[in-house]
Amino acid sequence: MANKIVGHIPYSLGLRRANPSEQDSAMKVYPCAQQYETIDLPLLAKHVREHGSSFSAGTIYGVLTDAVECVIEMLRAGYGVKLDGLGKFGVSLSSEGVEDSDKFSPSLITKVNLTFNADEAVKTALNTNMEYDYVATRLSQAAAKKAEKLALNEEMGSADSSQDDSSQGGSGSGDPGDVTP
Repeated sequence: MANKIVGHIPYSLGLRRANPSEQDSAMKVYPCAQQYETIDLPLLAKHVREHGSSFSAGTIYGVLTDAVECVIEMLRAGYGVKLDGLGKFGVSLSSEGVEDSDKFSPSLITKVNLTFNADEAVKTALNTNMEYDYVATRLSQAAAKKAEKLALNEEMGSADSSQDDSSQGGSGSGDPGDVTP
């Protein structure tokens, strides 16, 4: 997390239709946001601490954990929850429709969904002075990892069968692909 450049959103390219319901429409190239990883509460607490907070990462984690529990409690009690500077959380309900309101009962509700509406400040921050880094798709990354592992295994296998141990070793370039036994 710490070595990622803040402010550069990674993206790849993908083909899709402008309107998925129009199956006869032409496919076009669109950007697809990628994520390096998902940051959980302990890492978020550590990151907040690294921004110069006077509180420890453990204290920050405790406050965030309590806040999550309280947000859930408030949503379950029928309240919306607004976190200033972030957005508003709420719920929506899913069910099968009925022809007449007299035929509806709570037992027909099949799911509670979480809703989130970002504050304008968040939207503005995400759309102001952003830079973008083109990265391979997740599928391409997975294929490259698999090919790299196979190549390394083959290289190690041929190095193990070599008679001269002094010929083994990496270039020392520091490249992640560099294998130095």
